[in-house]
Amino acid sequence: MTCTLMTRTLIALAVSVLVLSVSVPASAQQDGGAAETPAKDAVVARVNGSEIRQSDVALAYSRLPEQYKQVPITVIFPQIVQQLVDGELLANAGRADDLQDSDAVKKQMADFEKVAIQQEYMNRLISDGIKEEELRKVYDETIANQEGPLEVRASHILVDNDQEAGDIIKALEGGADFAELARERSTGPSGPRGGDLGYNVRSALVEPFANAAFALEPGEVGPEPVQTEFGWHVIKVIDKRRQPAPSFEQSRAQIEQRLTRDLIAAHMAALRADSEVELFNIDGSPIVDAPKQ
Repeated sequence: MTCTLMTRTLIALAVSVLVLSVSVPASAQQDGGAAETPAKDAVVARVNGSEIRQSDVALAYSRLPEQYKQVPITVIFPQIVQQLVDGELLANAGRADDLQDSDAVKKQMADFEKVAIQQEYMNRLISDGIKEEELRKVYDETIANQEGPLEVRASHILVDNDQEAGDIIKALEGGADFAELARERSTGPSGPRGGDLGYNVRSALVEPFANAAFALEPGEVGPEPVQTEFGWHVIKVIDKRRQPAPSFEQSRAQIEQRLTRDLIAAHMAALRADSEVELFNIDGSPIVDAPKQ
């Protein structure tokens, strides 16, 4: 796979912004760090002795916007390495000017530290607070015994006009076989299957068809043809059933999201209750009758 010049330029720009805005430290430093790095994590560049490794490239790639990840890492590998090298050169130049001691850098480092602490705190809160047995308990209590939506298994014969549809209904009333008529006369793709559409929930069917099908009982043929954008339908309902409840694995993400939301809300309420929080207007003036946090 190759990239056009414009694609390569956009990727290089994205990687450049990424490297300059997100700290991607080299895996090993000059003072013996290489010995602690797995041998398979190969060195891909050295900048004044400081090593950049495969893992650094993989991390930079993982932080690219999604549209750039459509390009295999092997294709944009040179650009990523070059931008990591440029980032290391800039960092070295800044250290040579003692920028690590500047107020601006210290402020950014403090901000990075705060965000990292917040993320790690939340990760530990969720990891400690949501256990497998709790997920399964919620599933058993709220999902396992639920009935799914109603499904209808219907067959239809699709024709171009209501007169032909009416003639088919009369033939069926006279004892004609529905599946045979569907194979002979239906213009729809289900005709070779005897008109069988399989099981569908209401939302999967166009509204006039759904209304008619769900009003019939299994074995019944609609007494009147139904018009939709596709033509005129003669409908027979074969069966109705409820979908089974989703499995635990299918429900897991939904349950985790719900428990995580509840856990965070309860924990934040407890933190606020144990803290003094003051709120002010945008101009810094006190908020009159501000609700207690």
